[in-house]
Amino acid sequence: MEKTRPFMFERNFLILMSGVFINGLGSGIYLVAGMLLVLNLSGSVLYSGFALFAISLASTLSFLIAPLANYAKYKNGLVYSNLIKAIILFTIPLLNYTIGLNIWYVIILLFITALFTQYTYPIESTILPIIVGKDNVVEANSYLQTIRESMDIAFIAGAGIIITLIGTIPAISITAVCLVLVTILYAFFNFQQPDISRGKSQSIGSAVNFYFVDLKEGLNYIRNSLVPKMLFSLVFINISMVIMTTNLPAFSLLKGNGIEAVYGFYLASMSLGILIGTIVSPKLKHFNFGKLIIITFFGTGIMWIGTSILPLVASMILFCTGAISIGIINILVFSSIQKQVETAYIGRVITLITSAAALGMPLGSLIGGVLGETFAPEIPVMICGISMIIFSTYWFSSSVLRKLPDIDSVKLFSNRKAI
Repeated sequence: MEKTRPFMFERNFLILMSGVFINGLGSGIYLVAGMLLVLNLSGSVLYSGFALFAISLASTLSFLIAPLANYAKYKNGLVYSNLIKAIILFTIPLLNYTIGLNIWYVIILLFITALFTQYTYPIESTILPIIVGKDNVVEANSYLQTIRESMDIAFIAGAGIIITLIGTIPAISITAVCLVLVTILYAFFNFQQPDISRGKSQSIGSAVNFYFVDLKEGLNYIRNSLVPKMLFSLVFINISMVIMTTNLPAFSLLKGNGIEAVYGFYLASMSLGILIGTIVSPKLKHFNFGKLIIITFFGTGIMWIGTSILPLVASMILFCTGAISIGIINILVFSSIQKQVETAYIGRVITLITSAAALGMPLGSLIGGVLGETFAPEIPVMICGISMIIFSTYWFSSSVLRKLPDIDSVKLFSNRKAI
């Protein structure tokens, strides 16, 4: 056991952890400020649906963006993409204090920023095994997620208060400053990148051909794996989650009697639940994965139904507890992928999976917007809780998914051996 934690003191891992910390501050504020800005500019839950449609569409397109990570050094990709995101966000206060903001401009910026996030996320997933070694991936992911979710709890909860005091526009400026700091920090990475170069000089046609070859290789990697059997249920659960998320700002304002800070508190309670799931996931990796998912998500469904109908404090407690299952599945599944996939394929495989799982999210955001305009915001939250129970029932009814062993023994890829 003594040899599982030396990576904690490795220079590149410390840089990555610091970047996650600063990003936690910026993204926590941005998550609250962005959605409240859309709601304030439009005064309509329907536009909140359009905003989440734009963000989720970027997630769906991430499988097209992932292969691009192999055409630049991982360090450069992280540095320049974060810098561009900072510049984009700085245009919001600039326009607000000059010619004024248009709701569709904000939604388009949310989409573009989300696209850059789809580019950086697979890079971060790819460099982690390079930095810490594949034997330490589960523990390293748990540490990073613990930091990320801990910061979310503090910063998202604080974001609602900050926005109440200074407004959404200055809050978004804070996020942009955080991205500049992350850009500077990541410039100090010095890990050794695997040689995946395509050659010094290529024609445009050749580069495009290699891009589609990379994309096809990623598809072939997962085609005969266990992953497609899981994707249908993941698409379903993502639709349900987005229906709820679209209505969460209005739901929070209703529960909190119009106090904007309550939205931040609800997001923070979800982050706390995910954090708890993240912390306990290494302890649960020896349990049968199929049964673990069935039990935890059934419990999530019951708790989120309670979230929709109970008063504020009880509602937030159940919302938090129900989110524990999300933290568990995130760590166990993605750690297993990182351990079983060669470094050059990690980014593509993860983004193909997340893209496929996100296919229903744009639809869910539009459905959520329509439901929010038609019914009280408690109804979409209740629908999400019921969907978690349906998700659990689907896994229980599938003998393949129900009988999955502990995550270290799950052979996700039939042509690869788990490490």
